[in-house]
Amino acid sequence: MKTFNFHIITKDFDSDGEEKYLKDLVNVAVLSSADILQLRNKKIPARGLYRSALFIKKTLEGFVKNKKPAFIINDRPDIAYMAGADGVHIGQDDLPAASVKKLFPGLIIGVSAENIGQAVKAEKDGADYIGIGPAYHTGSKADAGALMARETMEEICGAVNIPVIAVGGINEFNIKDFAPLSVNGIAVIGAVSNAENPLETALKFRKNIDKYLK
Repeated sequence: MKTFNFHIITKDFDSDGEEKYLKDLVNVAVLSSADILQLRNKKIPARGLYRSALFIKKTLEGFVKNKKPAFIINDRPDIAYMAGADGVHIGQDDLPAASVKKLFPGLIIGVSAENIGQAVKAEKDGADYIGIGPAYHTGSKADAGALMARETMEEICGAVNIPVIAVGGINEFNIKDFAPLSVNGIAVIGAVSNAENPLETALKFRKNIDKYLK
């Protein structure tokens, strides 16, 4: 895992059409050279999330190892471990990063941070990357909170030595807005999942990330 700069995150989905949606998104992530595919679904209980995780894991096994993204799960390190995922992304209201690192040392750990203090602590506690945002207004995350100021983003980037990933309302066109900052990558939900042509959109993301981000 050399970089973390392009994350594709699942949208909230229902059981109807679940397998087709997940299989299609796995294909998009692989073909667009995404670095991370993240399973996130606030609409289903733990058992459903575990089922989805197993399906994604099995689908990814059909691809060559160095051609597929790392697979991480939102919020639930226990499910990530049980499903054989590569990592977990946790927020400030989830289990502490230090505890997750101690219990599951083999997992990639991403941590959402709202300020410098949270970001620095996450790195100290063993996080592999920091998620910041929302960068723009987004309809994909009801709990996204207030927009993060560009100054705060830059301060967080300068305070840690691990990748910083922006999320929230980012599209293939406004990636260039992050060029003056030290943001290392971006994460997207609806921009890819809800696109008329998800693969074409993801390929544009990949191209512009490589062009504009450090």
